[in-house]
Amino acid sequence: MSSYKKGLELEKLIAKLFKAKGYETKHNVKLIGRSGVKHQIDVLAEYRAPLHVSRIIIECKSYDKPIDKDIVMKLIQEVQDLGVDRGILVTTSYFTPDAVSTAKGYNIDLWDGTKLRNLLKEVKIEEISILENVFYVKPLIPVEEATKTVEKSLKTLFGRRGHIKSSSIVFYPFYELIIDAKISEIKGFLRKKIEEKIITATILVDAINGSICNYDPKTGIIRIVTLPELSDEESEVFRILLRQEALTTPALASLLGCSTAKARKLLQGLVVKGICETIRRERQIFYRLRIRIPNLILLRPISTSQKIEQGSPKEGIVIEPKVSLRKIEKPIKLLWNGSIKEYKTIYYPYYACEIVEEAKRHIKAVDMQTNEIDEVISKLLTSLYSELPLTSFQDIWKIWKLIMEQKQSK
Repeated sequence: MSSYKKGLELEKLIAKLFKAKGYETKHNVKLIGRSGVKHQIDVLAEYRAPLHVSRIIIECKSYDKPIDKDIVMKLIQEVQDLGVDRGILVTTSYFTPDAVSTAKGYNIDLWDGTKLRNLLKEVKIEEISILENVFYVKPLIPVEEATKTVEKSLKTLFGRRGHIKSSSIVFYPFYELIIDAKISEIKGFLRKKIEEKIITATILVDAINGSICNYDPKTGIIRIVTLPELSDEESEVFRILLRQEALTTPALASLLGCSTAKARKLLQGLVVKGICETIRRERQIFYRLRIRIPNLILLRPISTSQKIEQGSPKEGIVIEPKVSLRKIEKPIKLLWNGSIKEYKTIYYPYYACEIVEEAKRHIKAVDMQTNEIDEVISKLLTSLYSELPLTSFQDIWKIWKLIMEQKQSK
């Protein structure tokens, strides 16, 4: 679907949403402001109360990239010039921090993709799928083969470690992000000259825990680095450590212009979070980063190796993302001084089996493209156990049969 058609469908959906809430709506109207300037408005919504008519203008942006402050400023100017009660900016994507800050203090509401989907579900408008920049990978490995893989993993020299009680195909969410990032290159005869340049790269991010990942068609998803939540001060220390091989507490205190006690507290906080480690040199304690910054050029997303289908999976369990794109912006900024340009949500298939072992239960997840057990996903799905309505084997055969029939029909 072209960007124009996607935008048009979004505008129609917003008009339906306001009609369902009791508003009179007009789509694609031109209104003349106090200045005499004519404004093109995507949706005009009017609510007629006994003593007042409330007028709202809605601008719709069906984008795959974040909305910046310039678009918010334009809506603020239109609201003021037209003298309407409120302006709403709707996007299928999300808003940059500057855009959110710009809207504060004005009669402007910002609806990102998450809020939009929730509102549409409230009024049971089903055409929501065309709004989402969503894709999925069809399972390649048959259910019976994946089951054998799990069964084999349960066998030990001393017998079986549990049995499969229930199972289901689970589609796990990842983000594919196109980012602009700064990288440094060492040049010159003596290799002392450092040049920075901006490159465009595509990275893969786990939409449940925010890990930066790499995709290998033979082994599946590989997690490269996971940054925990950092305060602004901790983020500044992280940036300094990126530029330094190692530093002492007094050195950091000098760079930050703070006391050594505060510098020590910040560094020890990063040690606790698993980002820093201590080393001893010449009777001094130095701090250095434990993590390695991934090479953007070597990272591979899912879509370069797997065919992805438009839309959400029709069968199986679909796990919704838990980490917002706005939260992912911070580690991208920290690691590569980067910013998100575009994104996709891609659902990747696993065969999840509920294993009962004495009084304990856990999940074993088989990658349905490689037929390998993914231990990390197994642990993550175990933590999400209450959200997984796993089904009996009889039901899972039916689901698999439907998927195969759909695949053959195409």
